[in-house]
Amino acid sequence: MTEPRTTGATAAAEKKRPVWPWLLLAALIAAALLWWLIAALTGDDDDDADAGAATTTSIEETTVATETEITGTTTATATPTAAATATATATAPSGPATVPGGPGTVVVGGDVDALAPGAQLSGDAGEPVTGTAVAVAAVVADEAFYVGPEAGRTVLVRLQEFGGTDSPESPFQVETGDTVSFTGTLRQVDDAFLADLQLYDPSTQFQVGDFYVQADEITLME
Repeated sequence: MTEPRTTGATAAAEKKRPVWPWLLLAALIAAALLWWLIAALTGDDDDDADAGAATTTSIEETTVATETEITGTTTATATPTAAATATATATAPSGPATVPGGPGTVVVGGDVDALAPGAQLSGDAGEPVTGTAVAVAAVVADEAFYVGPEAGRTVLVRLQEFGGTDSPESPFQVETGDTVSFTGTLRQVDDAFLADLQLYDPSTQFQVGDFYVQADEITLME
């Protein structure tokens, strides 16, 4: 039997295989790595640029939003202030002052309304009094009653001197809620007047030195 030959043309052909395909493959791999590296570096720069743009946009949007909020706050503050000013102007007292001698007044000496808040009657005893269309607030005796709009703003009016239970009464009858007009004189409460009044109204708050009106004429208003 013949042994296989390991020399000659066949062996030489096997030993002389070309190497250029390997070189080409290596070149392609190197080119691919280089392209990937460039792409990676370029992508980072683009990402940084995009991030910077996003940050700038965010800051600008925040600035605009802040300015909008400030503007909104200023407007919201200004509007109620204007409304409050308008309300204050609209509700400012503008009614006319009470004219002495008009309806609902008890004028002493021609210029002082005894029913006005804080009216001072000191030194006016003996002055003439004119009551015009005033409401009867309470009747305390057959001959005496209070006139005025409310508690603390009333004046006692006496029709005639108290004469006791046996004395004749005045023909004029007054009831709470009536409206009357009268003339008379301002007088000061003394001990005798206070003692007589308390016979009819023990709870009276009158004191010596207070004032009342001694009526001369009185008219019941319809």
